[in-house]
This record gives sequence, structure tokens and C-alpha cells, in this order.
Amino acid sequence: MFEYFNIEQWIQTIEGFDTSLIYVIIFLSGYLENCIPPIPGDSVTVFAAIMVGTGRLNYVAVFITATAGNLAGFMTMYQVGRYLGKKFFLEKNYKFFPRERIEKTEAWFSKYGYRIILFNRFLSGFRSVISVFAGMTHLQRRKIIPLAFLSACMWDGVIIYGGYLVGDNFDVILNRYNAVVLTIVILVIIIFLLRKIIIHSQSKPGHS
Repeated sequence: MFEYFNIEQWIQTIEGFDTSLIYVIIFLSGYLENCIPPIPGDSVTVFAAIMVGTGRLNYVAVFITATAGNLAGFMTMYQVGRYLGKKFFLEKNYKFFPRERIEKTEAWFSKYGYRIILFNRFLSGFRSVISVFAGMTHLQRRKIIPLAFLSACMWDGVIIYGGYLVGDNFDVILNRYNAVVLTIVILVIIIFLLRKIIIHSQSKPGHS
């Protein structure tokens, strides 16, 4: 059952892909994450950054590809919001664009203005709503693009560098990771068994 925790297996699987395909996956994950929030675009970028640390991928290429995907996805949702308008999303109340988030985002924009765009990548769970809202309210494209670009650069710079450091020390971190996971699993099993024993003993006739 421990194979679900095997990071090394995931890395080895991805490393088996053609290099150009990996870059396409990085771009698409960054793009689609903005359009379909459940897609774990950041996780793919971290995996790619780890491969930079192991020497499999190029640092600059991963950064450019991830950032381009993030920016393209943001501007796509900006255009969607601009085309459909605020009323459409409020009436539909979609699961990934609920009325509550739109209203909260609107309050943020009223208070912080375009600065929200600059830090949108750091607002997990609101990224897509922010891009759509920016389009719905017809914020100026000439201001949106550079701010969204800088936001993607800052975010990708942080997580790619962090993943790169992990990749550079991958063997050491992997050993510690596996040890921690194994310890947690063992503790969970012990707690489960102890709980079963206690419940069983308390249910015996004559137990006070």
C-alpha cells in the first residue's frame, strides 16, 4: 500500500517522457489550471523543477514554459469574463465560480484595485475568479497583462527554485520523506488497533 507515497516512482515515470512532451505538459498544466481550477498545475511545475535539480530539464526553459502557460490561461479567462459579463456568472453560480467568491473578489478589487492582479498567483482558490472578474469589470488590458505576467514570474520563480533545491538534494530528502511517511502509517495502524482493542474490551459483559 506504500506505493501511493512513492515520489521517486512518479519522478521516474515523468522522466521517461520525451523532453519536448514534458515542456508541453508544463505549459498545458499552467494554462488549464487557470481555466479548470482542480487541475494541479503547480504540482506539475514542482515536479518539473525537481527534474531541473536532477539535471533532466533546463531551469530557464521550465520557468518560461510555466510562466507562459499561467499568463495564457489568465488572459483566456479574462476574455471569457469580458465576453460573458458579471450577470451571467452570478445567475449560473457555478461550483468553481460561486457567487460568494465573485462578491469577495469584487470587495478585494474595490479595496486594493489592480494590486490584486499582481498577487493573484499567490491567492490559491481565487486565481480563476480574479481573472474572470477582471474581464467582467472590463479592467484595462494594457495594465492587466504586465501585472499578470509579473505575478506568474514571482510565483513560478519561487516554486521552481524550491523544486530545484529539492531536486539537487533529492536522494537525501526522499529518504527522509519515506521514513516520515512510513512512521506515520505505522502510528496510524497502531492507534487503529489500540482503539479496536479498547472498544472491544469495553463492550464485554460485566465491564464497568
